[in-house]
Amino acid sequence: MSLKNPKELAASAERPLLWGVYVCLASLLLTPFVVTTNTYFPFVVGKALYGRTLIEVLLCLWTVLMLLRPSFRPLRSTLLLLLALGLAAHAVATVCGVSPVRSAWSNYERMQGLVDAAHWFALALVAVSVLREGGQVRVLLNANLGVACAIGGLAVVGYLTVKVPFYNLAERDAPRIGSVFGNATYLGAYATTNLLLAAGFLVRSFIGIGKKARGGIALWLARVFWVATALLCLFALIVSGSFTALAALAAGLAVVVVAVIGFVRSRSVRRLALGAGVLAGLGATGVAVVFSFPAAFPTIAEATLEQPLLQRIADANVHNPSFRKRRLAWSAGIDGFAEKPWLGWGPENYVVVFGRYATGIGVKTEIHDYAHNKLIEEAATKGLLGLVCHLALWLFVFHVVWRAARHGAIRDRVFAVFVGAALVAFFVQQQALVDALSISLQLVLLLVFVASVETAVRRDGQRIWRWPAIAKPQWWRERGGLAVPPLARRLAIAVNACALVALAAGGMATNHAIYQATANIGGFGAVRPARERPMAHIEQALRDFEPMANSTRLKLFSAMRTTWAPLRVRRSAEARRLLARIEEEGALAVAVEPENWQIHASLAKVYCVASRTEPGYAALSARERAKALALAPNMDSFLSWDLVTKERCRGDSAPDSAK
Repeated sequence: MSLKNPKELAASAERPLLWGVYVCLASLLLTPFVVTTNTYFPFVVGKALYGRTLIEVLLCLWTVLMLLRPSFRPLRSTLLLLLALGLAAHAVATVCGVSPVRSAWSNYERMQGLVDAAHWFALALVAVSVLREGGQVRVLLNANLGVACAIGGLAVVGYLTVKVPFYNLAERDAPRIGSVFGNATYLGAYATTNLLLAAGFLVRSFIGIGKKARGGIALWLARVFWVATALLCLFALIVSGSFTALAALAAGLAVVVVAVIGFVRSRSVRRLALGAGVLAGLGATGVAVVFSFPAAFPTIAEATLEQPLLQRIADANVHNPSFRKRRLAWSAGIDGFAEKPWLGWGPENYVVVFGRYATGIGVKTEIHDYAHNKLIEEAATKGLLGLVCHLALWLFVFHVVWRAARHGAIRDRVFAVFVGAALVAFFVQQQALVDALSISLQLVLLLVFVASVETAVRRDGQRIWRWPAIAKPQWWRERGGLAVPPLARRLAIAVNACALVALAAGGMATNHAIYQATANIGGFGAVRPARERPMAHIEQALRDFEPMANSTRLKLFSAMRTTWAPLRVRRSAEARRLLARIEEEGALAVAVEPENWQIHASLAKVYCVASRTEPGYAALSARERAKALALAPNMDSFLSWDLVTKERCRGDSAPDSAK
């Protein structure tokens, strides 16, 4: 058997590696289905760890692939440059924030932070480097529509309360449907994006095929698939009851109508768009009339108000409790940005901003750890640096889509309009939602399409973005640039590749540790702490992954408030030991997040409950409460009543709103 030369070895290894990349990309689309019922926050943690692990494997495969075939190395891309600048701004704000550890790792409820942002950048880098043709990206988007179609079917199943094998997820926001996302709002956001994409593929299939051509069986099957996906996504949006998703869909459809009328020269297509816009306007007007004058349409009003989405439409006004909560968070974010305008308070530290600047806090006020507005979130947590990078990315994306809608083949221009509508809908939703892993994946897919358009334009020898000319130094012109020896170039590439592989391997080990920690916290919730060893699972979770241990500590503090009384009666020595351990863990939690008022508030309530049997802890409760109020001066009423134990935490009477 003869040995192959290096070129033959590279050629034989290239295809398996490339298919491995394709399989990883396809597997990532299945992220929404991952629900780990044995972990803490089962709808979040499992999705995050599954996605991160696949991205790390993907990064390893692509690293070897680009060493074997230089054509898979990253191209010159303004989009990738802007994403890299955004990640750099995120890193700077993390280092300069009030809690770098939380900024890097976030918590188990959100699973975001700098680490998460780095994974999304890596995914975009690999996908843009491998999928350079518009056809390849469209295949990926169609595969994603297949997943969306299945999720729409599960929304139907959840709405009809039909029992399906291997699918038994209770709805948390019934009658609103959240399906595999847990949160109904995220289902609405996911459905909106894929509804517009399915409509774009459907419309594209009817354009540019000629009057006599009707399309083969495969094309008609594809059209049936796109129609079914669009209808199921529309149904999922309706049963999710998300007013934000509906507003985003309206914004996306408005973009389609205006863009088609303005950019497309085909008279029939323009008439179709105008007719669709008129029908949508008449439908919206009819809904508004019915809800504005319910007495004139009693039968219709009663029938339609049974749907959660229509109920939220009817209740939509500036006095709506949901809008008031968001306005409270927005106002606090603006004040926080004014206090630290350059680099902000640090990503994932919005709860610090909310505590400092939120006003009108009641006993049952929802505490916001995010601004529920992406622009305000960027400004408050990353400062002007992060906000500028964020806006620059979106301006470039819209510029690319606008150019694609004006140039090229008519069917590609129309499809670009629908992709632009999906991007507009995503941007609108960002101004009222919190980022989630499955929703962020949809944005990356859309950005990969934008990058393919940018690549196509560069391949045609055109410029999609004109950078100002920079005069080169004389020595540079004389030497003909910076000459790097081939051996040095290969060595640098190999060193970078090894570093990426090592980083990916470390990421996989970290993911396993996080999974173990969240599984132990879930196990803690499954036992009865008053009768079994309440710290067995928690102590292990604290050891599993220290950077995110504050999530575990807050879980411990909350659980001890409800279990202290029976534990003190049945196992007095164990109760006192736990109380001493809570003091130690409280000090460690404050060291990691020195300006997080929630830690002091939770400790104050634990000590308040304990002081009923251990009077010495009353002073500790008062001290922690004073520290919490120093960091969150308007949280007095919130700290006065414990909604977990339903008991007062002060000597005065409970507020009326809590009774």
